[in-house]
Amino acid sequence: MLILFKFYLIFGLAFFAIFFAIFFRNLKNSRITIARYLPMFAVFGLLQGFHVWSDFYLVLYEHELVSSKGVDTFRALKVWGSFLTLGTFAWRMMDHTNWKRIVFIRLTMIIVLATFSLGLLYRYTQMDYATFINQTLNQIRWIFGMGSSVLAGATVYTYAKRIEGEGFGSAQPFQWLGISLISYGFSVGFIDSGMSIWFQTLRLLCAYGMLLALWYALRVFDEERDNQLQSTIQLSQQDAKLIELGELTSAVAHEIKTPISSAMMSCDLLEMQLSHDDKCKKQIDRIRYGLTRASEISQEVLNYAHHKQIKRVPLELHEIVASALSLNQFRLETFNLDIAIDNKLQISGDAGLLEEVFSNIISNAVDASSSEKVLHIRGYQDKLFAIITFSDHGGGMPEQVLKKATQPFFTTKTKGEGTGMGLALCKQIILQHNGELRLYNQDQGLTVEVKLPRNTQ
Repeated sequence: MLILFKFYLIFGLAFFAIFFAIFFRNLKNSRITIARYLPMFAVFGLLQGFHVWSDFYLVLYEHELVSSKGVDTFRALKVWGSFLTLGTFAWRMMDHTNWKRIVFIRLTMIIVLATFSLGLLYRYTQMDYATFINQTLNQIRWIFGMGSSVLAGATVYTYAKRIEGEGFGSAQPFQWLGISLISYGFSVGFIDSGMSIWFQTLRLLCAYGMLLALWYALRVFDEERDNQLQSTIQLSQQDAKLIELGELTSAVAHEIKTPISSAMMSCDLLEMQLSHDDKCKKQIDRIRYGLTRASEISQEVLNYAHHKQIKRVPLELHEIVASALSLNQFRLETFNLDIAIDNKLQISGDAGLLEEVFSNIISNAVDASSSEKVLHIRGYQDKLFAIITFSDHGGGMPEQVLKKATQPFFTTKTKGEGTGMGLALCKQIILQHNGELRLYNQDQGLTVEVKLPRNTQ
């Protein structure tokens, strides 16, 4: 009896540990798909632990308790309920596998459940209750116990590769969780409570294998949470620097714009007084042009310094690129556009600011393409990031120019045609999105690569 007590105690603890390991983790903000279904798996652990310990209670006091329909029905319902929960977990996880016959599998599950339910009604009227309960428990063990566990394990094992492909961590812990679930399912089907405790120890080992695999799998969520916190801290520090820089630059730009406006008014008055003198008028026009350029540069500095609070919402990247192309449609009429963007590529960001970035990059590509007017746009997923590239046939830039291209006031355009703030502003916006802007030469010309997190909490 002491050995039996220890066995049931340890066996039940494995499932309660599964429940609490999931219950005490904050999975609300996780971007890993399986996180939204793990609470179902936790409920399975809770119900299985309760089933194991309540069964031991019945074994411990079998001489004092009188067997009744109520007790026998309770035994059947609690084990059936636990495996139905696991079956629901498998049902939901199938949507995130690459299986081709999901509809067929689900239809089979519904038919099996309906057939079992009708069989219950039929057998209840045809045999005594003790035999009916014994057969029902065996069917639950084989159909739902083994079936749900094996199916759930198979979905988790298949899904594991997706976790690794999306960059959330290693697939191995989830693969081991899937294997341990499958092993536990077979142990439930082939080993019943009537066998010796040594056979049942195999079920115990499978349960602890499941717990150990889950423990390592949950570390993936801990690492994800740490990365989210680091990202939030990095964004906060970066925002603070940009705000401080913006306030300083904005004050300087305002101080410059005031005397420029006054000088422009003086030019207008002077032109009215000296309208008859052509030489003076030419000099006034040169002064006005210089003041206008200074005013434009001051405005660009203000735009660069003004720290816009980004509004993060789910965005379809192909829609943002399409919008940026429409803003430049007249300049792109003579261009050959080669666009390949994954329509499922989503990010979390500010649509208006990203449209401004893409429009600026497209405009620069148009300006650089004087002879061969071709623009390639690519969009694809690279684990946790979305990558958008814009490649032109404009001949590229020298390496020393590439290093300075995103610096404020640096431009390769002729004097008076650009302020050199376009790419600097683009880089600032991408940094606000916790992304990266990179320029490099390829065979035909320049490629601008925008790397953005697919989702930032």
